[in-house]
Order: sequence, then C-alpha cells, then structure tokens
Amino acid sequence: MITIILPVHNEAKTLRANVGMLKNFLKKDYEIILAEDGSTDGSAIIAKQIPGTLLITSKEKLGRGLALSNAIKQAKGETIVYMDADLATGLSHINDLLKCDADIVTGSRLLSGSVVTCRSITREFFSRGYNLLVRILFNSKVMDHQCGFKAFKKSVLPLLDEIQDHHWFWDSELLIRAQRKGLTIKEIPVKWMDRKNSKVKLHNDIIYMGLAAIRLRFTI
Repeated sequence: MITIILPVHNEAKTLRANVGMLKNFLKKDYEIILAEDGSTDGSAIIAKQIPGTLLITSKEKLGRGLALSNAIKQAKGETIVYMDADLATGLSHINDLLKCDADIVTGSRLLSGSVVTCRSITREFFSRGYNLLVRILFNSKVMDHQCGFKAFKKSVLPLLDEIQDHHWFWDSELLIRAQRKGLTIKEIPVKWMDRKNSKVKLHNDIIYMGLAAIRLRFTI
C-alpha cells in the first residue's frame, strides 16, 4: 500500500477538487491522509466530508512540519508520499517518486530538466539563495531542500523524532539529518507551478528558515 499525505491549512476553496483529481490519478492500492492544521476557513469540515480519506485534524495550528509528522506516524503504507495540497507539482511525478530505489526521494525545482512556471524572479532568487546556504552549511548534496513533494520508506520514520522544527524548515531538516545518518536520497526533476496563494510568506519565512539552518548547524 502507498500512503499519500496532503498537509492542509486554509485550503477550503480547492481541497475537494484537488483530492478528486488525486483520486482519479491513483491506480494502485493507496490511502489518502489529510493532515489538517488549525484551518480557519472551514477546511476541516470539508475534509471530513470527502469520502475515502483519513482526516487527522488539530483545532490549533501546530505547524506544517508537526502536522506532517503526526500524519506520517499513522500511515499504513510501506511507502509514504507527501505533497502540497495545491498540487503545485504535477501528479504524473508520483510515479517517478515510486520508481526510485532510495530511502528518500524528493522532487527538485533546481535540477536540469525541471520546469517551473508562474514563479516570480524574487521568489526564485530567495529560493536559490536559501538552498545554497543550506548546501554550504551542511555540505549537503541536495539541490532543492524545500520542495513539498517527497516519498520515503517507512524505515525512515524513527528520524522524525529527531526533527526539532515544526514548520517550514521541517523539510530541510529531514533531508539534512537523513544525509547525516547515511540514508540514500534521490532527487528527481519535476514540473512545478507556483500558486498565487502560496502559504510561504517570502521575506519572513525565508529569514526564519535561514536562521533555523544556522542554529541547526551549531547543534547537530
């Protein structure tokens, strides 16, 4: 079985349609978990009404990373995939994730062959700068640490208890700690579309993630 997890925070306008598209795409034995994180727009009510999904919800906002960790620990699949609820990454790449033999497979918007659309020059600049910082600080071989499109084996789960960040830096910390443990990581190029209502607040969140990376460098 494959588990697909969608982190959900204020996705009421598109959640039902996007889960429907995901269901139509999936052919193999799967479960879908909606990791709802303290939404204020009724997303939890909508998620509860979507058949064929498991809802894990929180009245208070835990942070995207902690919401994902909680959902991952309840997954039944031997392979676990998580992807942004806005489906910014093309669904066809789910098959690409599953074909790779690695402990963690992650989508990358910075590899040759990746196609990124509707992204501003400013966002592209800060994204590349942040990823360069992480590669330098941790001697990381990963090009894109923040793409919300990853798959990993269930054997990776013990690593979740070591992750300290509960929000946006969670993705990067997962990959950094995995590399330190000697786990295999494979990046794949993806087609990715920047959505207008991105939850990442460019300046504040990039600064937050950069500072989190620096703190981790001196504690790991």
